[in-house]
Formats: sequence, structure tokens, C-alpha cells
Amino acid sequence: MAIDYEKRLQNLSARRFDNELNESILTKSFSSTSIPKNIKYLMESMVRIDKKYNDKTIEAANRVQKHLENGYDLHFSRAYRTQGSVTTSTNIKVHSDFDLLTIIDRYHFTGIGVPNDNPYTDSKPNSDIKSLRSQSEKIMEDIYDEVDKTGKKNISIFNKSLNRKVDIVFCFWYNSKKYEETSSEYYRGIYLFDFTKEEKILDYPFAHISQVNTKGDNTNDGSRKGIRLLKTLKADADIDISSFHLTTIVHSISDSELYYYRGKEINIAKAISNQLEKLINNGEYRRSIESPNGTEKPLKDDTVDGMKKIKADLDELIADVHKELYLGYFEKGELIYS
Repeated sequence: MAIDYEKRLQNLSARRFDNELNESILTKSFSSTSIPKNIKYLMESMVRIDKKYNDKTIEAANRVQKHLENGYDLHFSRAYRTQGSVTTSTNIKVHSDFDLLTIIDRYHFTGIGVPNDNPYTDSKPNSDIKSLRSQSEKIMEDIYDEVDKTGKKNISIFNKSLNRKVDIVFCFWYNSKKYEETSSEYYRGIYLFDFTKEEKILDYPFAHISQVNTKGDNTNDGSRKGIRLLKTLKADADIDISSFHLTTIVHSISDSELYYYRGKEINIAKAISNQLEKLINNGEYRRSIESPNGTEKPLKDDTVDGMKKIKADLDELIADVHKELYLGYFEKGELIYS
């Protein structure tokens, strides 16, 4: 079925709608009637959300943190960090969800090869993190009208004044051997906690954020543009593949293929299509691809169907944009768009 670009541009505009300004955050060219809709869709899908809108999301998280600290009555201190697509500028919505990592800071778990000569025994970690969550729920319900307590690892609030959602994720520190040697938080992990199973889940969000941002900077925002494009296709075609897997796919492409030059967005799209082809057809290669932080190999067989669907959508977009070559919307191989 042919892509309905009119509908997709409406979706894109809605994702970028700012209630306070009563307008969508789009480029000046979006309203031009002389530019084909397929070119608009390709280009706008890759554009970053402006920092001032992401700053509102960060402000919402800061407000939540302040409320929590003012309300807690716990025997342990807390540390706070953030994660999510806003931290890597790969979000495609003005009102993107944002994770406030709320971490028990009195003690930590140790990694393999890290001596634990003075183990913590003053309280039970599982009881501590349950208390952290229960008090958080009460504090948030006293302040916000919309509090969702159904998450396995988190609760969520909606800040109506800033029109932002914040997920409060409860964690423990995990100190790897490399972290103990360097004191660099890049190597520090966290244990998420599944409250339904009472299980800890190890994650390295700071290394992930660092790697995605480093590649974005090294490619002149090209890798971020590629991630935004795939996330847009996923949203508009309702494709079942996670944003984490899409980020891993783009991260596996060489910097030279993703480097952004003005008017060369189509080249990034082609590089992603070529990589998807390789990942789909070469299982051994696909299973060898590491996540951005290098701690797992997530492109398992159950991701192939989603890859096929998003590649088909991407290839149709690429083909449609190429047709405009003969109508003068390319100039020396560059898209005329700003």
C-alpha cells in the first residue's frame, strides 16, 4: 500500500505540537506548497526537537525530584539521574516521556572482581526499595492529579502546567570493577527492580547515553537523524520494534556512512536501508551486533520481522523521494529544503 504522506505529515505535526504556543514545531519549509510531501516527510522526520522544548521536560523532572526530596522520610539518602531519548536528542515528540532514576544512595552492589570487605547489613535492600516506591506514590498523589502506579519498575506522573510526563524509576547502584578503578560514571551501572517478580535487572544507562551522543557528535548529528527517522517510521506505520533496537541498528553503521552534510539526508536513509538488508539476511552478523553500551547483543531472531517491515517502509520512502530528482528538487545531488 502506498504511503499516505498527507496523513503522515499530520501525525508528525501532531507529535511536534506545543500546547503553550498553540503551534507545531516545524521548519519554515513545512508549510510550502511547492515542496513534495515525501521530501517534507523525510526531512522533517530527521529534524531535532529544539533544546528549549526538551528543557521543559527536564524542568518537569527537576520539579518531581524536589517534591520527592521534600516529602521523603527514609533512613537512606537518594541520588538522581535521568535517561531517555531527550538526553540523546533522539526524541520525535515535543512531549516525550522522561525517566527520573531515583537511586538508593546509602549503599551499592558490587560487580564481579570487586572486593566487598564491608558488606551492608543495616537493612534489607528489597524492603528499602519498596519503601522508596510506596513513599514516592504517596508524595506524588498529594501533588499531581495524574499518577500511574501500574508500572512494574516505575510510577508515572503528568505535569499539567508543563504538559510533560515523567517516569520515576527506582534503582540501586551497581559498581563495576572498571568503575571502582576509574570512578567514571560511564562504567557505573544500576539495578532496576521489577516489583512484581522482586528481581533486579542490571543496566548501564550512562554508557548508553554517552555512546549515542558521541556517535551523534562524530557524525555531525547524522546518527541521531537516522534514529529519529526510524522512530518516525515505526510510529506512523505501527511497527513492532523497540526504539532501543532501532538505536542499536543505527549505532552499528560506520560513522562515515552516517556523516551529515546539508541536503544529504537521503544518503543516511540509504545507509540505514543497506544495513537493515545485511542484518535481515545474515543472522550470524546480526547476532554479533552489540548495543551502544556494549553490554548485550539484542538483535535476536524475534527482531527480524520488525526490521523487514521498517525496511519496506523506508525503501518506499527512498524510492518516492528519488522520483523527485526529475522534477528539480535535487540540485547537484542535494535536496533543496531548509
